This record gives sequence, structure tokens and C-alpha cells, in this order.
Amino acid sequence: MDDLPPRYDGTLQPEVWVQDLRFFCALRGIHDQATVLNIAILRIDRNIPIPKDIDITSFDSLVNVLKDHVTHSVFRADSLEKLNKLKYDRNKDMSEFIAKFTSFCNDANITDREEKKDYLLRNMPDDIVRDILRSRIKNLNSFDKVIETFKDVMLEHKRQIRYGSKIALKHVATGRFLSSNKDIKYDTGYKQQMAFCRGWKLDKLYDFWIVIPALNQYVRSGNPVPFNSVIGLKHQQSGLNLHSHYMESPVTKQQEVTCFGNLNDDDNWLLQRHSTTTNYDNSGYWEVDDTVSLRHAKTKKSLSSHDFMMKNGFQEVTCHADGHEENHKWIVEILE
Repeated sequence: MDDLPPRYDGTLQPEVWVQDLRFFCALRGIHDQATVLNIAILRIDRNIPIPKDIDITSFDSLVNVLKDHVTHSVFRADSLEKLNKLKYDRNKDMSEFIAKFTSFCNDANITDREEKKDYLLRNMPDDIVRDILRSRIKNLNSFDKVIETFKDVMLEHKRQIRYGSKIALKHVATGRFLSSNKDIKYDTGYKQQMAFCRGWKLDKLYDFWIVIPALNQYVRSGNPVPFNSVIGLKHQQSGLNLHSHYMESPVTKQQEVTCFGNLNDDDNWLLQRHSTTTNYDNSGYWEVDDTVSLRHAKTKKSLSSHDFMMKNGFQEVTCHADGHEENHKWIVEILE
């Protein structure tokens, strides 16, 4: 009942229960600590008896008695199991994860800094993030600094594009999103599904692409994508792959870009940071807002677009030249 102070039944930390009970009493104008202590003793479940030979004179002595009872041992075991099952999800709030992590550590009576580091590392989403975090927290002597470092690593992690990520690629020069539609095909060339740039506002039905490994490559889903990798892009709505081949595009007579079915070597694209010269900074991993070029691995021409419109009003997408021009710049603006 709401008008009664909380009961202690062994399902939470004794210190937390005492704090809640004292707060309850304070709200009702009960400030005498001896009275509050007596109320606390009366609100302990009858299945958790206080030994008759122990004199409870303070909240500390009460907490110690409750922690000595077998129910608290079970509570700690439950908390440790919850801690072992805890995993960080990059789509969830970091603060929520840390709150649960610290609560489970306290409830499981894990106080040693190095032991807490080990559990935090176990809770990471994959081995790559785990190794990065391990290297950065190895010599830290404050767990507050460990949490701060966790925050920095996770912010990097959230921005990284991974195999299996759904992305929206924006053409930098024109501001339009790379798109396709299973119902729109070229009426020239091989008459395959058309790839084009649609509009300045994202259309989640048609503008999402899934990052996949290149032909004959196995990469675990969730791994970050290093620069200088050869990748594939699967159109989410149609399930077809971004594709190019030795065929002229309908408007500018550059190299046609389409979406095509079974993965083959015409679907492979070399990911690089965009450069106006032949010197590329290909260190690190692909992240949101990186300006990149995608070079068709087989023909060595780069994914491009421009202000030339096709008959259907969509902006033509082609492969063209060596990737150093403004029209070869693309960024990921949306990541899911």
C-alpha cells in the first residue's frame, strides 16, 4: 500500500531499501532516526529474521545483518547473472547502459576496479570495439575515467558504417540521394533496373542501401568497413546490387550504373576517402559524413552524378573518370 513504508524482502540492495525508507519517513515528517530505525526493523519480511543476539543500533548494523542473510547471497547471484547477460546496443542510450552496468556491479558486490573493467569489456557488442576499449582503459586508475573513455569509444562506434548497415548516400555536389526502384528500368542498354538520384529529402523506401561484402569475400556482419575495402551495396527495396558495366548511359554517354541481381564482379566498388590527387588517406574506418569516392573495381571508373536529368525527371548516375572530381563526392548522411 502507498501509505506504508517499503518492505524489505531480499530483492534489492539493503542500502537502497534503507534510502527509500528514510525518504518515505522524511516526506511524512518523521525525522527522529531511532524511530525511523524501528520502522525499518518492522518492515523487514518475516522470512528474514534478525538474530536475537544482535543488537541493531544503527542503519549500518541493520544493513550488515541483512547482507549476512542467505537471501542477499541469492540476490547477488541474480545480479551477477544479469551483469553477464548485459550487452551494449549502439542503438540504445549510453546512459541507460551505464546505469544498469553500475547498478548490477553494486548489487553483485563487484567493487574492484580491474574486475569492473573486465565485466565492461565483456559487455561490448563485438571484438573490434572490445579491443579498442581494452587498449584505451588498460592503464586508467579511475573508473570514472573508464566510463568517460567508454563514452568516447561508443560515440566513434555509433558513427562507424558496418557491414549490414543501412545507409543513405548523398551526392555532395547536387545534394540528392542515390536511389532506385524495382519498377523503374532503363529502356536502353541491357534494360536493367535504373540507379539514379531522386531528391533532396530522404525517401526511406527507395533511398536505403545495405553495405555488403564484395564477391567471394566473407566478412562478419557488424564489422566496421575500413577504407580501401572493396564492398557491395544492396538496394533495400529491390534486393538488387549497385552495378556497372561497359555500356553507355542514356544521357551523357558515360558508363551506365544499374541495379542487378546475383552478386558478381560488376557489383564490386572500391571505397576511398575522396581526394583531388592520387594521394589517398585511407586510414581508419568509414564513418557518417566522411566524403568518399566509390570506384568501380572492374572498370576503374568512379560513381558519379550531375545535373543532367533523364526523361523521367530523375538525375542521371554514371561511372566516370578516376574519382578526383567534385561530381565523384558522396557522403553517408543517414545510418541505421
